[in-house]
Amino acid sequence: MTSYADLPDSYQVGHITISPNIVLAPMVGVTDSIFRRTILSLGGCGLVCSEMTNAASVSPRARSRHHQLDFLPEERPITIQLSGNEPELVANAARMVEQLGADILDINCGCPSPKVVGGGHGSALLRDLPKMERLLKAVRAAVQIPITLKFRAGWDDQSLNYLDTAKMAEQAGVAALALHPRTKVQGYGGVADWSRVAEVKRVVSIPVIGSGDVRTAEDALRRLRETGADGVMIGRGAMYNPWIFQQVAQLRRGETPFVPSPADKYELIMRYFEMCREEMPERLALNKLKQLIGQFGIELPGSAALRAAVCRSTDPDTAREHLERFFAPYLEGVLSAER
Repeated sequence: MTSYADLPDSYQVGHITISPNIVLAPMVGVTDSIFRRTILSLGGCGLVCSEMTNAASVSPRARSRHHQLDFLPEERPITIQLSGNEPELVANAARMVEQLGADILDINCGCPSPKVVGGGHGSALLRDLPKMERLLKAVRAAVQIPITLKFRAGWDDQSLNYLDTAKMAEQAGVAALALHPRTKVQGYGGVADWSRVAEVKRVVSIPVIGSGDVRTAEDALRRLRETGADGVMIGRGAMYNPWIFQQVAQLRRGETPFVPSPADKYELIMRYFEMCREEMPERLALNKLKQLIGQFGIELPGSAALRAAVCRSTDPDTAREHLERFFAPYLEGVLSAER
């Protein structure tokens, strides 16, 4: 087994120590408090992040509608991520995020969504670095908590500007960088070029976290070694395999990574679903289950049919019945113990 004991296992964001240095990426519609707590309960994740929130909608008046700003003490340290393109507006939103008690504030300049980019947010700012700089400086002046930046390699392959972005952000007072080394035009297609993460690491003195195409524990540790990055951020890979953070920690210690059994997968899905049902309306809880099932690595015969059945379900109890029926052959006393 390859040894990873020599790799760094923490980094600093301002005065905050992030340990372990494998962290959860922000994902719109996914990384709410329930998902974050589910990931943290499995161990190995050093930092979680909220869903991206449009700074224009962050105000005391809109507070009750923004559950993505909510978090519990056990989720610390936590990053709240904002998007926007007006320096004063984002700075005002940042002040509110600080008042809510966030440990770190992240500015999104990487989201490739047409809706986000069409509003001048996310990756759109990669085409206007002076404006991004004004925004970062305004936010830095507005709050005391550390600021981080999540960004992409550039708009397209003809306008790669990740090194200029990184150096500008450091000079603007950003405490750490998270680079997804695809371009905006790539979206999530093609391959994430991690050599760009290594290049950024060489031109700045602040922590650099890499993101993109991390699907296994081996992927995460190999990326750390190959690039010299300070940390690795995992997004879609954590939806497919929520145990990936735990597996990285085990592999780093020289242990055989945990392989979840069908019973483990059933228990996690049902625990997540029950948390959703307890904390949100039934309709939203069902939608959350459908979202998880759509990405979760069940990896059992008939799993495609299960996904289809759950996604056709019109009420939570029916969805639960489909799950129980599917997993029943793999369980030994789990279902009877629940009842």
